[in-house]
Amino acid sequence: MVSARRGDFISNCLPFALDTLPECIEKEPNNDQAQAQKIRLPMIINGRINRPDDADVFEVAGREGDTIVAEVQARRLDSPVDAVLRITDSSGKLLAINDDYEDPTAGVNTHDADSYIMLKLPADGTYYVHLSDAARMGGEEYAYRLRISAPRPDFALRVVPSSVTLRSKGSAALTVQVFRKDGFAGPIKLVLRDPPEGFSSYPTTVAANQSTARLAVKTDLVATKQPVRLSIEGRATIGEEELVRQAVPVEDRMQAFLWRHLVPAEELMAVVYDPSTEPKPAFFARTRPTTTPETKPK
Repeated sequence: MVSARRGDFISNCLPFALDTLPECIEKEPNNDQAQAQKIRLPMIINGRINRPDDADVFEVAGREGDTIVAEVQARRLDSPVDAVLRITDSSGKLLAINDDYEDPTAGVNTHDADSYIMLKLPADGTYYVHLSDAARMGGEEYAYRLRISAPRPDFALRVVPSSVTLRSKGSAALTVQVFRKDGFAGPIKLVLRDPPEGFSSYPTTVAANQSTARLAVKTDLVATKQPVRLSIEGRATIGEEELVRQAVPVEDRMQAFLWRHLVPAEELMAVVYDPSTEPKPAFFARTRPTTTPETKPK
């Protein structure tokens, strides 16, 4: 999120995305396979559904057995695009289609309107990625980012709840949820990162293909005067690279009695209390009601 400041005024926050892949701009006309914009993979295309009923088509080359990923980021960047993705071969045969792709890490986004496809190509040849709006709408504000690449295995972590209370010299468990990306299925080691004095954790591993784990946090403190900030991170080896991801503290909230959202919090906080400590009683000065000639008993 970014915002602008001018004097005492601050603008609304706007989301943005950064990546390490090459990027390009969508070029019109590219409304069908005959006019498809040729893309060399990997690539992120920054484009726009310019008008109602517009469609953008991109041509890519692939080999048998290769896996490609097509992913739209639009609604997650506050764009009104309700994306629909299709992948076809050179004959126009539909190989894959996706409308709404659920992303639990999207926070308070209440409509999973972005699209995602991971497809193993059946043969050498030319393939086409089609992007359109499900409601057949379009305009200047209908911007998107479309990634077309080989899979980029990764993961994201969320820790629930965003605060924890421990008894003196006790322990408590936090739930860590794992969201795997682009087919990553390996184990992930969870640790308490740079624990503050008096805190530690039992190392935990999220097994391959598992999506949740419990991380036990313990303390040798009797009590804390103020809440203490904790940080949990996960480590996984993918190929020859070690990925390190920090767990985002969240609260699990329900929308409309059905859908659940993981709402991010700023920090993961911990408090240690001494159950043997009795709070000091509160004393209030007793006051006598004032009387006036009108209220004085006769």
